[in-house]
Amino acid sequence: MIAYSIECGLACPSIDKVVVSTDNREIAEISRDLGAEVPFMRPSELAQDETPMLQVMQHALETAENIYHKKVDTLVLLQPTSPLRKVSDIEESLLIYLQDKDCQAVISGRTAHFNPYFNMACLEEGYVQLAIPPSEDIGSRQKCPVVYDLDGTVWIYSREALMDIKKRIPPRTRLFEVPEERVIEIDTELDFKIAEILMSQDF
Repeated sequence: MIAYSIECGLACPSIDKVVVSTDNREIAEISRDLGAEVPFMRPSELAQDETPMLQVMQHALETAENIYHKKVDTLVLLQPTSPLRKVSDIEESLLIYLQDKDCQAVISGRTAHFNPYFNMACLEEGYVQLAIPPSEDIGSRQKCPVVYDLDGTVWIYSREALMDIKKRIPPRTRLFEVPEERVIEIDTELDFKIAEILMSQDF
């Protein structure tokens, strides 16, 4: 899956370097063969299932600056679990980021199929409660505030957002809306099979 992200990054005119962060030497070698740079290996403590991506990006940015002796102004995250992205998705996200001088980050997502004000719930003392109780009764999902499912198509951060603000979603974050047919997060074997079907249709 990493090949799709590397190839997309290399094909993007606005990206200066494609750097892979991994703790796996086989993945590192494959990444180099594909044209990416792997100037460092990720520490094992930052390669666990529950490791926050924010920490991984902070480590990558700081280590890359030390190795290349050059300040990184902007980091673009292309997660391998979102292989349906296109170069145009990256370019459009960067345009959103650059057009707003106050923007600290751009994250990708789509309009959610389920809404926490209407049909997403949690259990409190064994009883079902809406995840976000609305201020007044809402009779249909269409009348709810619009919410978004975030995905890993493309996330862009300023250096300030990563190293100073240190928040996954900084205060001044813009949204890039991913076309519905390209939204897939591969977390399970079923997700992988769905992605294969979508890619075979050449969306």
